[in-house]
Amino acid sequence: MLAVLGSMPVPLLAAPTTFEPVIGSALLCNDQIDPAYFEDYLIRFFKKPYKTEGEAYWFKPDPSQRLYGLELMDIYVSTESSRYAFLGVIFKENLDTARKKILEIKGVSYLPFSGDTVLRSAQGSFLIEYDKTKTKLYCVKHRVTQ
Repeated sequence: MLAVLGSMPVPLLAAPTTFEPVIGSALLCNDQIDPAYFEDYLIRFFKKPYKTEGEAYWFKPDPSQRLYGLELMDIYVSTESSRYAFLGVIFKENLDTARKKILEIKGVSYLPFSGDTVLRSAQGSFLIEYDKTKTKLYCVKHRVTQ
């Protein structure tokens, strides 16, 4: 399978077997968010980011890649210059479907945080409606500076 980066086709790679425990756990805010670690991990398995936007590096997973039974469209991680440390994904499915699947598979429930389209888990991860038909799942933390 190939993706197009600019005008060049780039082979997409399948995620490693560590994907769900490493990325999935961090997305649910059950683990640390170390952007440098996640950037390296994602470059190793998905090649270089296809764009840098919104203080994040964006990666394109294989089109068949799933997490919690949901189809992944994008994975993003904060840049070094962001004052926040975050990791997120965009699912192809809508908010209601994503909410139900994550509850069914991981036992994590999301409750309204800001209206009906921004939900938050007890652990602190967010599930939000994105582009009306898709869903973002992310964990965000303030960076600790010394």
